[in-house]
Amino acid sequence: MVLHTISEKLKSLGKKDNSHLFELDKIPGIGKKIQERLKEFYLTEENALNAIKMGAAGCVPGISYKQALKHALKFFQIHENIVKEDILVTQDIRDIYTNIIDIISDYTHTNYSKLKLQLYFPLPSSKLSLLKERQDYFGKSIEFYKKYGEIIEEKELSLFLSKLDDLKQTEDIHEISNRIIITDSKQFESYLRDESIDAFLKIEFVDLNKITNRDAFFKDFCDNFDVVIYCGDRSNEIPVFGNLISLNSKEFSPESLVPEKIIRFFSLNKSLIQSMIKIIVILKNLKENHLISKFLNMIDLKSIKNLKEKTKILDDFGDILPGINDELDEFRRVSNDFTSLVLETENKINENIKKEISERSIQIQGKQILDLIRTDLTIENVRNYIPAEVDDLINENVQRGLVDLQKQLKLKNLDGDITVSLMPELIEFPIQLNEHEIDSLEKKINSRYNTAKYFEMVRIAKVLSKNQEYLLKLHQALLEFDFFYTIGHFAFDYNLTIPVLDETNHGFYGKEMVNLNLQKAAMSGDIDSISITDIYNPIPITYQLGEITTSSFPQIAKNSLNLLTGSNSGGKTMCIITCSESIILAQMGFPSLGHFKFHPFDEIYFFKKSNGQLSAGAFETTLLQFVQLAQSSKLKVVFADELESITEPNAASKVISGIFSLFLTNSNNYGVFVTHLVELLQREFNSEQRKSIRIDGIEASGLDENLQLIVDRSPKFNYAAKSTPELILKRLAQSGTSDQRKFFSSLLQKF
Repeated sequence: MVLHTISEKLKSLGKKDNSHLFELDKIPGIGKKIQERLKEFYLTEENALNAIKMGAAGCVPGISYKQALKHALKFFQIHENIVKEDILVTQDIRDIYTNIIDIISDYTHTNYSKLKLQLYFPLPSSKLSLLKERQDYFGKSIEFYKKYGEIIEEKELSLFLSKLDDLKQTEDIHEISNRIIITDSKQFESYLRDESIDAFLKIEFVDLNKITNRDAFFKDFCDNFDVVIYCGDRSNEIPVFGNLISLNSKEFSPESLVPEKIIRFFSLNKSLIQSMIKIIVILKNLKENHLISKFLNMIDLKSIKNLKEKTKILDDFGDILPGINDELDEFRRVSNDFTSLVLETENKINENIKKEISERSIQIQGKQILDLIRTDLTIENVRNYIPAEVDDLINENVQRGLVDLQKQLKLKNLDGDITVSLMPELIEFPIQLNEHEIDSLEKKINSRYNTAKYFEMVRIAKVLSKNQEYLLKLHQALLEFDFFYTIGHFAFDYNLTIPVLDETNHGFYGKEMVNLNLQKAAMSGDIDSISITDIYNPIPITYQLGEITTSSFPQIAKNSLNLLTGSNSGGKTMCIITCSESIILAQMGFPSLGHFKFHPFDEIYFFKKSNGQLSAGAFETTLLQFVQLAQSSKLKVVFADELESITEPNAASKVISGIFSLFLTNSNNYGVFVTHLVELLQREFNSEQRKSIRIDGIEASGLDENLQLIVDRSPKFNYAAKSTPELILKRLAQSGTSDQRKFFSSLLQKF
């Protein structure tokens, strides 16, 4: 069975971790009912836990993939003992992470993939094996998209992937009022309620030993319900009626009681199944057995063919289409046409009587006429003198009509003779059949149809139930493929690569990194041309912190603290944001910017430039935060943009230098601080501190023909760059009104 195969795969995936030490009830939000569903579907609790870990529990009936991913996140946080806020410590760095997620979300085709992104946040240095596992997986996604992206987009793969969100569950089936379950077993009754069968069907608990006339008892139910189901192990004591069905413990199953539920599921998802088949055809035709083997292994062509064929027999409302079962089609037609068939029979009988009487010469004897004249002329008196041959003629026509109706109603299998039961109690013209018996017969006809329909639905439901588990697993696999494909497409468009993991040295080195927002703006053309030199070709940067270097730059000083200096609008802020993006992506296990090499940090901080001098309380809070992080033993990286803006200029250099001095006392502290106070700060450092600090600079070399700053956006290492406000003044002196130019020219002379 497919179930066993998947369970074994889940089990094998979990062998290397301690999932088995967990219990389902330890995961918040998973109640007893969901626990039972998971264990029933995956056979063991360990398999169920592995399914939750993978976010695959959404293929279990009654659990949506939104719930599954929520459970997966809870499981991950508890199992790995980390939460996002442990790694992304400040709100500013979490905002950068959220922006990354938003950009990737634009590439998702399903809500599943959009939600699953929340499961991926930066991992600490203790999770190297998980990082490697993710890198291997997403490395394949990049390779796959590079190799096949253009081909499969031409076949509208994205369109079919977007339809995977259309999976509909069937929890909203209305109560089936024409069917009832009768049971004499407390065990069965408890099971029925546990399975929520009572939400769809009426359940009657009885004590057979106390019923003296069982025929009359069950007949009453059979007269009032189209289908009556007895559930128990005393079938031999149950009377026989056409619409009374006995199910013993071996025959008992949810699909044998409410087949509509599973049938409705398939009928609601007919279009989804077609989209899934189209995705499968596209992937199979690639003949790629390595990069997407995880997904191809889930494709069972025989099961898919069964899915396609079985859903063809259902309409969009869960009814069985005509042409599937000839007898059922006949019963359906008769049930639908019952009233018109009865009326046609009455009309035909009356027309035949009228015709035959009008064609005959019927004689009444003279004595009969005299007797009739002597009495009061009432209908009853007149009727007494109608010749017997007229009564015979009427009876014969009624009998012929009812025999014909019996054939049209296909009544050979029903008890009773309608030529007797429908005969009018009083012969009148025009003839009217016995109305009470017609109502009773209509109930039997409808009951016969619904009983036959029930048997056919049970047959179909049992076949479909064998395919439902596979359908849900296949759907889950294709949702996973969408996530896999999303990351590959995103990485391809943003020129991302799998970063190099350095397990020994601390820090990072990034080459040809381009900020995600700049790339997004450049691709869309939605960019401010005043602040960016080349709006359609953002300039890549190279930057390094800590002990990690490459053969290209072996001479870089291996400092733990970098001070980033340089010109206004030169890209200092963009540099540290870009480095932050690279680290976040790399520690998520995702492809990262440019060519990136790193060792995971346990904590990542970012401090935006303050919009103004902080209040006394906020200033105090900020200082305490820096003291706390500086003294923490965790391996961390801090990015801060013009920290000096938190206080007044005269005190800034002394405060900041004091923070740096404390920062450097801990070998696990790494940071890049943007500052304009480098000259003042250098005076505050001693010789030992200067050895641990590298000063980098981004400097403008002039103005281009459009009066834009000419800047090498990559910082120069060991270089204190000037802010070069004179270049800004020069630009202003060459633009604007004549009075503005005159003023800025005079101001420029001061430099």
